[in-house]
Amino acid sequence: MVTKRRGSARVCVMQELHTRTEREFVHTAALHIADAVERAIAQRGQCILGLSGGSTPRPVYEALATMQLPWEHLRIFLVDERYVPADHAESNQHLIKETLLQGTNITTDHLCFPDTDLPLSQCIERYALSLHTLCSDHLPDLVVLGMGEDGHIASLFPPVSELALGDQALIIHTITDAFAVHDRISVSLNLLACSDEQLFLLKGEKKKKIWAEMLKSKEGDSRWPAKRILKGERATVVWG
Repeated sequence: MVTKRRGSARVCVMQELHTRTEREFVHTAALHIADAVERAIAQRGQCILGLSGGSTPRPVYEALATMQLPWEHLRIFLVDERYVPADHAESNQHLIKETLLQGTNITTDHLCFPDTDLPLSQCIERYALSLHTLCSDHLPDLVVLGMGEDGHIASLFPPVSELALGDQALIIHTITDAFAVHDRISVSLNLLACSDEQLFLLKGEKKKKIWAEMLKSKEGDSRWPAKRILKGERATVVWG
């Protein structure tokens, strides 16, 4: 289903894909990512893919790992990360290594992950430089996102700071008291919004409720960072 929503600047087209079972949700999401990867590689020989962590995308990444794709042409970065060691159970890069990388021939030089062994400020600085290099010729082809029950995407927690909303920083340090790991590293909202496509993976009635609240709300990007995503033209939501 394609739903037209009016943003603050223009009409955007948001595609909503509703699934009925966990298996259908995983298959639909994995197929959407695979299609985006293949299109980008066919068009320009490479795909830049931004991934989120969490329990919702885990089976999607596991399904992707079983697909026959030109993995050697894929470049992966994290849209956010917890500031914990790379082998920590809460680490997003640990999740990617446990799932997607288990069944593919993606090499480490095609991964753009924060080095969380560094002091936080150095970690952010180095990740920003790495991501700037990765995206120097082309912005991300697809970013995979979730949405928290407070409305956050990536690790951009409301109220989102002016630094995260603006053009001055590519990588931002954010802090939350809502989860066990307080210190987070997140890409800026602009990079997410400027990607060619965005895919939201959302499951459950609570997510439907907060999404509907966002669409009805007159508050802007600081309260609802996903609103900036929806001002674009290539956002898709897979509902489970």
